Amino acid sequence: MQKINDYFDENGIKIEKYIYKNGNRIIKTDTEKYEVKIKKSNTKEIHDYLRSKGFNNFVNIENDYNDPYEIYKYIDDDTDVKDKSINLVYLLSSLHNKTTTYQETNEDNIKNIYETITNKLEKISRYYYNLQDNIETKLYMSPAEYLLIRNISNIYNSINNSKYYINDWYNIKKNIKKERIALLHNNISLDNFIDKKDKKFKNWEKAKKNYVVYDFYNFYKNNYKDLELNSLFDIYQSKYKYTEDELLLFKSLLFMPWIIELKENNYNNTVIVANLLEYLDKVKSFELEHNQENQKTNNKELNEQNNNI
Repeated sequence: MQKINDYFDENGIKIEKYIYKNGNRIIKTDTEKYEVKIKKSNTKEIHDYLRSKGFNNFVNIENDYNDPYEIYKYIDDDTDVKDKSINLVYLLSSLHNKTTTYQETNEDNIKNIYETITNKLEKISRYYYNLQDNIETKLYMSPAEYLLIRNISNIYNSINNSKYYINDWYNIKKNIKKERIALLHNNISLDNFIDKKDKKFKNWEKAKKNYVVYDFYNFYKNNYKDLELNSLFDIYQSKYKYTEDELLLFKSLLFMPWIIELKENNYNNTVIVANLLEYLDKVKSFELEHNQENQKTNNKELNEQNNNI
């Protein structure tokens, strides 16, 4: 089994120092930088599949696929975040378009997704009811508790919206004979996207076939504070438009609040509550904007039909 240093020695590459960045191990040599990762998945299988689908926008491994580690050339990327996010969304839509396949709808899988989401929503709902009861028994609330209680209806409304959309999804999905899936990168982030002349995704160890909505949902949830995601979603939809059932599943996931834990630090608690409320506000704005766009489209189609009568 070849060791990491052996790879560099055999290729006449002189290691100057080791750097750790965002939890990743970077090796600086006299000519290049390399990122070294412990092998966690069958990278060769993923890369071969992507090549077979005509998607070559991934960072190639430098060493042998059979090694227990992976070596990649490290590419510095200082592209403007807003420009980078737009290019990321275009590449994501390309990945989904090129790897989309159709399969028979699996009723057991649909039921499992439905039950998993509804059970999770029930758990979240019980958690916030209990938390509310506990806070309201206190004579004096902390700033975080007061902020939460003042806005607790936003959390319950979001839970109800998530339930509404997953119920609609399930009712529609039960009657669909075929469905589409695609290869998900499953770890979409600005850090995992190289925005150079040859745009590429890296870190494919979580990649798997599934419903396409999960990639953009995770990207939205992880970047709601820093990016204008409504316009990014519109760009993505212009290249890969969700079906009715996909949009319902996406909305159900989007509206699902996460469970927050209030600890000893009042400042940190207030930030935690504020972050959740900010997320829910942005999701609500997303739905409002999307519904308005749908109404405009429906009105346009109706007018066109009336003109043709």
